[in-house]
Amino acid sequence: MFDDSWRGGTRGSAPLRVILGCVLLSTGAWGQSADAGRTDAGGLGPTGVPDAGQTVLGADGGQAASAAPGLAGAPDAGPSDAARVEVKLHGVPVTVTASSVLADAKAPGRYGLANLLDEDPGSIWAEGAKGSGVGEWVELSFPPDTPVHSFLVMPGNPKSAKLYKANARPRKAKLELKLAEGRKLDYVLDFPRDFPVGGAIYVHYRRQFAVKSARLTVLTVWPGSRYRDLCLGDFVPVFRGPEERSLPTFPGTGRQLAPTLAEFMDAPSLVFRLLPPASGGVPALLRSYSRVPHNGSLPPPEEEFDMHHLRGWDRYTAVLRNSAAGAAVQSELFRLTPATGGKGYVFDPLGPPKGPDSFSNFRVHWAQVEGVWRVVGVDATYEEERP
Repeated sequence: MFDDSWRGGTRGSAPLRVILGCVLLSTGAWGQSADAGRTDAGGLGPTGVPDAGQTVLGADGGQAASAAPGLAGAPDAGPSDAARVEVKLHGVPVTVTASSVLADAKAPGRYGLANLLDEDPGSIWAEGAKGSGVGEWVELSFPPDTPVHSFLVMPGNPKSAKLYKANARPRKAKLELKLAEGRKLDYVLDFPRDFPVGGAIYVHYRRQFAVKSARLTVLTVWPGSRYRDLCLGDFVPVFRGPEERSLPTFPGTGRQLAPTLAEFMDAPSLVFRLLPPASGGVPALLRSYSRVPHNGSLPPPEEEFDMHHLRGWDRYTAVLRNSAAGAAVQSELFRLTPATGGKGYVFDPLGPPKGPDSFSNFRVHWAQVEGVWRVVGVDATYEEERP
């Protein structure tokens, strides 16, 4: 079981509660960099000197080299051309804007906004304003009546543990959703110091109102050990699929795990549709527990089955359905964590249940099988011990 000490993202004001939801993203071990030879914010160039435009901290923590020119970071200071881009995601044009973007004279767009939507941990957005990164923001704007299921937010530079610590990253951020009919919805996302490299928070949004825009604003920062530039790996929305399709979302392929997470959250009891092919020889284990600790290792399971051959699905599908619904009603925040060994991910609620009898505990293990994200394990926990 993962160390849950960093759990605790909180949700802001919300007019409605939800039962099922969705959202987004990624690649195995968050995948390989699209350009393995390049460096990211916080990396060193081929000459061993900091990349152009990068802000290096001096021995006393002060600024040793000025950052590239950027915006002041005020939300009403109109973004420059470099801080605005349109990206098509599953055919939907998404306008991405930001308070600033770190410039790289040798590789324009290296830290650009399009990197936030590509589900590639080797590409990042880095802000280019002076200061710590507090107040910097990125915003996604959608065409009218766009049905958005969820959002996946990955802090920092996830390319490596070294770069993750070297660069600044969000400590707390506010996600503001502007909905149709003038409605709003806010979430506060907490990223404790020990938030894992390559980890992400999945915001399980599902409302009857379309999302007009989503803005993520950095409220507080974990400073980098070497570089002042604040980085963000991903800020990805998940859309519903076309109405004529039988699936509610676009199935994830390649790096795209986020849509498949949304598909699971839409119909947890139909998890068998996401298993590896039975003929492929890859097991998909379901483990059941009556009680698990909040921190530490899991005890031996009371039951363990290969879901390809499991009889009596009704009992377990009901547990999954109720647990996903209960967790979504409590906070709407979930976590995606790299699995042990860096192969695949584990998806589960961000926080512990609010009451000892809450059915809100589950873990879903994901791995790529023949290039497709599949469920290779489910931990069905009926009750989690309170700390």
